[in-house]
Amino acid sequence: MANIQHYIFIDESGDPGKPFEVDADGSKVPTGSSLFYILTALYLTSEKVFAAESAILDVRQKYGFRNEIKSTIVPLEMYMDLLRVVNKIEIPIYYRLIDKSVYKGKFATAGHSKLHNIFDDYNLSKLVLFASMKQVLRGAEVVIDRADRRMYNGDYFASFDKYLFGRVNTKTKHRIQHITHVNSEYVNVMQLSDLVSGALKDHFTGKNKDLRKVIDKKYLYKIW
Repeated sequence: MANIQHYIFIDESGDPGKPFEVDADGSKVPTGSSLFYILTALYLTSEKVFAAESAILDVRQKYGFRNEIKSTIVPLEMYMDLLRVVNKIEIPIYYRLIDKSVYKGKFATAGHSKLHNIFDDYNLSKLVLFASMKQVLRGAEVVIDRADRRMYNGDYFASFDKYLFGRVNTKTKHRIQHITHVNSEYVNVMQLSDLVSGALKDHFTGKNKDLRKVIDKKYLYKIW
């Protein structure tokens, strides 16, 4: 019998930038950055990856959709059908919602020369740590989008990977073994993660509460 592999697919909605700057009068000035930042982690075994890919392809074919699946462009009915894949395949979703207007942590490198964006790195690592502990994972693979902010001085993600390994693993527990940075255009499950992030964002911002309702609550785990 083939060994079952374990994967954590991560995507986000919003951006990791600081939402306000303080002017000379001490007033908050919006920077244009999003007020909310949502990170989602979908946990799948290798068997569920194949099942999810097949189910997503079926939905693509149903709607004749050939472009990359993104929460901002898919038709509403298709969006809902794709979210139902979570229930069909029984995919646990771990998510961290940050209201940046009240966030007390750091937003920039804050003097940490090895970190490109401490806000993104810290919150993402917290999400991976919680998901891997909850699933009691060993030797799992993290699959994440190829964001330029995770490259420090053109090191092609090496410092980010080192930081994530250090935050999630211990000397005796190697919860994650591989980190793969991918272009989501070619990975359907990554695109599903984007849809989940978008649905959660729209729920908490009040833009559309129906999308979040499609996902069965028993598959959703909020990380504080």
